[in-house]
Amino acid sequence: MGAYRYQIVNVFAEQRFGGNPLAVFTDAAGLSDADMQLIARQFNLSETVFLFPGDAECAASLRIFTPSYELPFAGHPTIGAASALHGMGECGDAFALRTRSGLIPIAHEAGLFRLRALPATARPGCSRDEAAAMLGLDAEDVLHAPQWVNAGSEQLLIGLASREAVLRARPDHALFCRQATLRPGRSIAYIWHQEDGIATVRLFFEQLGAIIEDPGTGSACANLGGWCVLNGVGPLSWRVEQGAAIARPNALYLDIDAAGAVSVGGRVMAMGEGVFRA
Repeated sequence: MGAYRYQIVNVFAEQRFGGNPLAVFTDAAGLSDADMQLIARQFNLSETVFLFPGDAECAASLRIFTPSYELPFAGHPTIGAASALHGMGECGDAFALRTRSGLIPIAHEAGLFRLRALPATARPGCSRDEAAAMLGLDAEDVLHAPQWVNAGSEQLLIGLASREAVLRARPDHALFCRQATLRPGRSIAYIWHQEDGIATVRLFFEQLGAIIEDPGTGSACANLGGWCVLNGVGPLSWRVEQGAAIARPNALYLDIDAAGAVSVGGRVMAMGEGVFRA
């Protein structure tokens, strides 16, 4: 039996109990894939991240697990892992982390951690009418044609016509599984609206027969940046607000520079630490 240290942090948090909670195992060497999956299920957070030794290109390699499966990339575990390493004095203010989707550059300044997103690809999703029915909205509430966007973790993005429509959405389980399924066991959709530099967003996914809402989703914010680049929107600097509908406020920062490079940032609050015996 081994003992493995972990930290609990809230990512994208600007108040004590805001943000998206994350367990960070700072030295996971010795854990098997099965061990990591079972530990993630034990913690039952949206994701748990496991850090392994880095190399000449990166400060650490990450493995990211939900309670049900491994993800190739996720934003809040990457930002949370970066904060944990920085706080331990393992790296400076500019470094990289390796995910299963690729090498992710990280920058830190004045408590804000930013990741540089991978270039995105996109493909058509369901129709506007299908999206509206799936979300319990009217057809005129859907502003942009839904697209599957992938900047490391593919998700269905649906741009809505108003902030009110984003907050009013109530996904129908059967329609959600029909229209927002990437593959069996992976149904996911991100809805958004932006006005005056403030984007209001929500992310829904299906888990064990229920539609769950994620409080703060860095990978989806990266996908939103990718959507903007692919659709000629930018340069830009947006504050992305998520979690209001579930009383768990998250603040993310989305930037696209003149060259079309996308970065996603946020603040991290340390909440606790402990030892897990596996």
